[in-house]
Amino acid sequence: MPARGTVTGPSAPRCGARPRAAISGAPAHPPATGADAASGAQTPRPLGETMTTPTAPRAEARLMPAEIHDLVVHIFTRLGSRPADAAVLADMLVWSHLTGRDGHGLSRIPWYVEMARNGEMNLSASLTVERELPATLLLDGHFAAGPVAMVAATDRAIARARTQGGCFAMVKRTTHTGAIGYFALRAAEAGFATIVLCSGKPIMAYHGARVPSLATSPIAMAVPGGAGGPLLLDMATSVASFGRLRQLAARDAEIPEGWALTRDGQPTTRARDGIIPLPLGGPKGSGLSLMFEAMTGALAGAPVLVPTLADPDGPGRGSSALIMVMDIAAFSAPEAFAAEVEALRATIRALPRQEGVEEILLPGDRSRALAEQRARDGIAVPQALLDELAALAG
Repeated sequence: MPARGTVTGPSAPRCGARPRAAISGAPAHPPATGADAASGAQTPRPLGETMTTPTAPRAEARLMPAEIHDLVVHIFTRLGSRPADAAVLADMLVWSHLTGRDGHGLSRIPWYVEMARNGEMNLSASLTVERELPATLLLDGHFAAGPVAMVAATDRAIARARTQGGCFAMVKRTTHTGAIGYFALRAAEAGFATIVLCSGKPIMAYHGARVPSLATSPIAMAVPGGAGGPLLLDMATSVASFGRLRQLAARDAEIPEGWALTRDGQPTTRARDGIIPLPLGGPKGSGLSLMFEAMTGALAGAPVLVPTLADPDGPGRGSSALIMVMDIAAFSAPEAFAAEVEALRATIRALPRQEGVEEILLPGDRSRALAEQRARDGIAVPQALLDELAALAG
């Protein structure tokens, strides 16, 4: 299992030695405390949630993974995070960039900083156990940084699964979890089959509705593999994630019909106007998101959708997540299971291809190849975003 403070795995090559700091004023070994710096401008999200909407970049800078890691640790330790927690947050953000999930990368930091300053995120919080049975855990995140709470919950679920054969770990009152595939992969790399579900604030329209009604609730599933490494599926229940829409909006790009609605609930093909994502597969995506809210927030006694829709301007209610971890050895010999996963890979890749299809890809193939490239060549970051982060770094 990857140690805290590292970025590992087949989809995320090791960062290597730490190079110079990414931005002037952000030392490679930042102090643990310090005064807050002024934040950049924020673009309102539906129902009060905010995150940075990129503007058209003047230029791009190319940063190595360790430079991004150092920058994130510096910003959050200055805000009051424990260094180990800041490193966990940095690991997830770096992994997101390496694997092409840029909407869960550096562009989230100004929003996280705003949440910390207005009390929606508690950077000093620690996970506590509210209720437990031998194979179940109900954990209270106390509005900790989502990735920090999720890594801690995943590790606790793994520990329980080692002795019980499996574990259902529920985390309530956490904040934005980031790319949940990171946590599923963490468990798979430790030898466990894993499913992660997550709920959150309503930003996506329910099928047939014209207002934000559901979260773009993601699901991630991962299993250990053989020579090919773990097999990971990580997807939202929307056609396109909110982060992806904001990236396209930065370029004033066109989007296909059926991706998003305007703030007024009208269809649009312009990303800049696409404020409300639409569900994947219409009723299928919205049905999945609804069930994920029922199986996380509602089941944990920390509902999000109903109180938020009733009072959009009310206090932040965080989000909830369910982590299901299964010990392979409880069902099958691990070596035999790994061989079956590799046989699945080989069988699917060998299928007859449609005309014009050069290669049949499995979940994770693109992100694995991209991670290798970006670990070698660096990650392109808009200069406008770096300028905003420089202000936060002080």
